[in-house]
Amino acid sequence: MTISRQDLSKRIKARGIELGFSAVGISRAEPLSDEARRLERWLNAGMHGEMKYMEDHFEKRVNPKALMPEAKSVVSVLANYFPSQRAISAGGKISIYAQGTDYHRVVKSKLQALFDFICELVGSVNGRAFVDSAPTMDKALAQRSGLGWIGKHTNLISRPLGSFFFIGNLLLDCELAYDAPHVANYCGSCTACIDLCPTQAITLDHQVDARKCISYLTIELKRDFTDEEKSMLGEWLFGCDVCQDVCPWNRFSKPTTIAEFAPKPDAQRITESDILEMTKSSFKRVFGETPVFRTGLRRMKRNAEAVRENLARRAD
Repeated sequence: MTISRQDLSKRIKARGIELGFSAVGISRAEPLSDEARRLERWLNAGMHGEMKYMEDHFEKRVNPKALMPEAKSVVSVLANYFPSQRAISAGGKISIYAQGTDYHRVVKSKLQALFDFICELVGSVNGRAFVDSAPTMDKALAQRSGLGWIGKHTNLISRPLGSFFFIGNLLLDCELAYDAPHVANYCGSCTACIDLCPTQAITLDHQVDARKCISYLTIELKRDFTDEEKSMLGEWLFGCDVCQDVCPWNRFSKPTTIAEFAPKPDAQRITESDILEMTKSSFKRVFGETPVFRTGLRRMKRNAEAVRENLARRAD
């Protein structure tokens, strides 16, 4: 019996929710023309800092068919990672998304399970799953799939969920029933993320200057810090949650149901002193399954040293 596109899409969404995703949307695999122009302006302004890889594979970033020529549909998923409790460290902070099991592995596994389900329903179908593993504009694809709008801090925001979630995308070579893009923007006149960003990294035209962003400095930047960059870190050892914490839409954030995303106690309560005293083996024990591990101990010690200086300066 042939399954209609509408029925197939409903079953895909239902299975996605069963797997633990908080929302599932579907869009047609087409070029992201408006986003391409914004990305080009951002790159030309040098706001990507030393992330030279952002200059590569431009066409693949803005066109799903450049990643998978036979792609016809994009299934976008949201995986909530908001914790049930947030511990306050005695010194130094780690973004909450990085305190649990590495999302690349968790979300990719669930996307693969969703793809297997689709194969059972359809039969012969080709697909590729992406979770920060290819040059895709995941937030733009999710918006096109109707899952939310891009906030002034450039994160995707969902009215029922807020913004504490990971995004995954599954490219398929079959036709599905497509959701309407999310065109409404509910940020309104709110500028909390712009006003309260510790380093003024968020620009008035809905862009983030990575060179001022704490997440970029602590995660992406490989060289040693300048004195100015050290002071910009404040207490952040890895990442930064400020622009999401101050967003009014995150009043609606609910604890994740995905057990792997629960913060690991040692990672949740780590201090800058703990990082500075770590050996390679202790670093692996604490962070081996988290996103922090990919940054490496050397750079984490660099971050911790900057945080220690900032805390000492604040105490004086």
